Amino acid sequence: MDSVNFAPGKVYGVLRANVIADNGESYSHKSGASHYNLLSVDNQQSETPEEYQINIDIQSLQSANVKCISIDPFITSLIPFSSIPFGFTSLESNDTNELALDLVRRPVFDLNLLIESQPLTADEIAMKLDVYFKNNKPNVIIFGTKYDDKHTLEESHYGLQRAQRENKPARGINDIHMNQIVREDGRAYQDGALFIQNNDQDNTYAAFFFCFDNQCKTEASSEENSIDHHHHHHHD
Repeated sequence: MDSVNFAPGKVYGVLRANVIADNGESYSHKSGASHYNLLSVDNQQSETPEEYQINIDIQSLQSANVKCISIDPFITSLIPFSSIPFGFTSLESNDTNELALDLVRRPVFDLNLLIESQPLTADEIAMKLDVYFKNNKPNVIIFGTKYDDKHTLEESHYGLQRAQRENKPARGINDIHMNQIVREDGRAYQDGALFIQNNDQDNTYAAFFFCFDNQCKTEASSEENSIDHHHHHHHD
């Protein structure tokens, strides 16, 4: 299976951590993108717990282009939440890994709910997230990619800039959205998602799923653009 080409140094996996600060919505003048940023700490009770920035893309174009749905409570036996350790666990992107998330090949909810939803503006998504983070500091489980800019020499690098200017940790989690294009082969078992633990109860979470508009067209709109209506799925 092809995997999506994440930027060099990014590792796919899952972070279990406790949110310590909510930076809310922020807009980058350089990229024109809006993110919703949280700070978290992994509570491994070690001498030096690791801190992470959590960077959720909520708009990457001038107009709304991110779809987002939340499901609360999200109760599933398909993701073994209680077996996920605190801290970051890297995951192999394949079907033998029971934790690797693939919203198409191993659905944990009805993906059509996301695909058929309307893109939301950055403010609308931020408001949905604010409900959970403005007044609370919940435990979260986040699927995405980990980056660590401690060792990056490029001054211009996003994580490093924030680390220097704003005293933010140089490591973080990114790509917290679907990382594949629906109805195309490849890029398997490396989707992102956000799960927020409800009142520290073991297996009840609020789930947030995100995808960019161009990743999850509905069948109708993709039919017009595709000559071959019959997708042949070849199994490796």
